[in-house]
Amino acid sequence: MKITIFAILAPLLWGTTYAVLSAFFSGWSPFVLSVWRALPAGILLLIIKPTLPKLSELPVIFIISFLNVTLFFSLLFIAALHLPSALVGVGMITLPVVGLAVMGIIHQVKPSIIQLLSASILIICSSYLFLTSKESINIESIIYLIGAMFVLILGSVLVKHVVTKINWWKLLTWKLIFGGIMLIPLAYWQYYYSGHSFIYPIPQTLYQWGAILWLIISLGAISYGAYIYTIPKITTNELSFYGTLNPILAIILGATIMGEKFTMLQFFVIVIMVISNFLAQYYEYKKKLPTEQSIIRY
Repeated sequence: MKITIFAILAPLLWGTTYAVLSAFFSGWSPFVLSVWRALPAGILLLIIKPTLPKLSELPVIFIISFLNVTLFFSLLFIAALHLPSALVGVGMITLPVVGLAVMGIIHQVKPSIIQLLSASILIICSSYLFLTSKESINIESIIYLIGAMFVLILGSVLVKHVVTKINWWKLLTWKLIFGGIMLIPLAYWQYYYSGHSFIYPIPQTLYQWGAILWLIISLGAISYGAYIYTIPKITTNELSFYGTLNPILAIILGATIMGEKFTMLQFFVIVIMVISNFLAQYYEYKKKLPTEQSIIRY
C-alpha cells in the first residue's frame, strides 16, 4: 500500500506544475524558475543525505544534468508559461508517442497494432484540441513542448543505463544541483539582457513564496524522491499507468481552477485520449509487451 501511495504521489504532484506556473509566475523568466525548481531541491536532498560523486562519475552526471534538468526544465517552462495549463497536459498525454518512436529507433522494438492505433489517436486528438483552442496558441511554444518531451526521453535512456552503476539518491541529488548551476548563467543572461522585460526573480508576496516552496519541495525534492524510490519496486506497466495521472490532473486543474473552457466536443476528445492511453497500457500489460514508459525516467 505504501509503495502504491508513493507511486501515485509523484505524477499527482507534477500534474500541478502547469497550473502553479500560470497562476503565480506569469511574466517570469523560465530559466529563473528552472533554477528555483532544481538547485534548492538538490541542495535540500544533499542536506538530508550527504553524497559525493566519484570523479569517474562526473562526466555522465553532467550529461544527465544538462539533458534532464537544464534543457528539459527550460523547454518545459517556456512552453508552460505561454500555453494554457490544460493544453500543456494535453500535450504531455502524447508522451507515449515519443516513447514508441525512441523504442523503435534505439531498442529496435516494433510497436504492436494496438500501440500504433493508440499513438495515432493521441496525435489526431491533441492536434484537434490545439487547433480549436479559444486561447491564443504560439506555434513556438508547441515546438518547445515537443522538444521537452524528446529531451526527456533522450536523457531518460541515458539514466536507465547508468542508474545501476550510480546510487539513485546520489544521481538525483547531483543532477539537480549541477543542472541548476548550469541554468544560472542562462537565467542571468535572459533577465539582465532582455531589458528587464521579465518580472524580478525574487518572490514579492507570501503567495509567491508559498508557490516557490511548492516548486522546490513538492515538485522537486519530494516528487523526484518518491518517483525514484518506487522505480525498482513496481512493474513498468504500473509505472506507466500511474504516470498518466500527471497530464490528467493538469487538464482537470486547467479546466476548473484556472477557468480554461472546453466545449463538450473538446471534452469528449480528451476523454477519448485518456481511454485510448489506458487501453493501450492494459493491452501491453496483458500481452506482457515492452511499454514505451520503460525508458522514461522523469
